[in-house]
Amino acid sequence: DGTFPLISRLAHSVVKAGLRRLKTSYSRISLEDVAVRLSLPSATSAEFVVAKAVRDGVIDATIDHEKGYVQSHDLVDVYATVEPSEAFHRRIAYCLTTHNDAVRGMRYPPDAYKKQLEASRGLRGRKGEDKTDEEKAQELEDDFDEDY
Repeated sequence: DGTFPLISRLAHSVVKAGLRRLKTSYSRISLEDVAVRLSLPSATSAEFVVAKAVRDGVIDATIDHEKGYVQSHDLVDVYATVEPSEAFHRRIAYCLTTHNDAVRGMRYPPDAYKKQLEASRGLRGRKGEDKTDEEKAQELEDDFDEDY
């Protein structure tokens, strides 16, 4: 009823998962032991399965055909190098640059809103109203000081 391919793929997946676990457990294991642990019929079939797994990239190992064992390669600690920190630094720098560009793009020119405000209130062209807020505040202080 069409389930045979599914069952076949499941069996292959189980064997691959078993090989991964064996690789993490043993740095060197004989092909006979691989066949016993994965319930394969012989060491030759284990050799074929391991060779296909190595070729497909499931495990990182080499097979010694003459001596009949599988040698796992050591995992390289990528965090012992500076490459991850450099990649992280590049990502952070990109994010900060993007943020700074966005903030810079949202800025208004200085005092641009004052011209619009004055134009909307009709204050342009009036005498005495051309003074800035600081000048007006200074005049109020002077008037206050003269009164006392």
